[in-house]
Amino acid sequence: MPPLADNALDTLKEEMDVNVYGLMRVAKAFEATLIAKQGALVQLNSVASIKNYLNMTTYCTSKAASYSVTQGLRDHFKPHNVSVLSVHPGVVATDMADLAGFSDIASSPQVVPVGILAALDEGEFHVFPDAVAKQMEAGFQSYADNVIMKDFSA
Repeated sequence: MPPLADNALDTLKEEMDVNVYGLMRVAKAFEATLIAKQGALVQLNSVASIKNYLNMTTYCTSKAASYSVTQGLRDHFKPHNVSVLSVHPGVVATDMADLAGFSDIASSPQVVPVGILAALDEGEFHVFPDAVAKQMEAGFQSYADNVIMKDFSA
């Protein structure tokens, strides 16, 4: 939804409730289990969490906020040996991609779970699983390494 559309605020509230507050509610609900089992929290953030697209501004805003919360959860769970993974798919063959008119460039949905499992095995925080996402990752990597992943507390 564009930022100044008539129902943009209502749409943003709904998307924030699902993508941000929902993430926080789930993390809180499973916190004890994640810590006890030294499990993994996997958050589907999207490339829309790091790049705004005009007609998806409210969605991108909610995903940017969820990416920020995911970073906080990574720091919260790190002392407890709980893995946190931020997943940033680009264009994957889903109903959403079809509605957006991206069917012709969409990757198979199987790339997402395969990417998630590989990233968890490698102890990664980010995964950009499909072809479009990997293009964005190439430009984002330096920022991620030097800002997102850097420990500024030292």
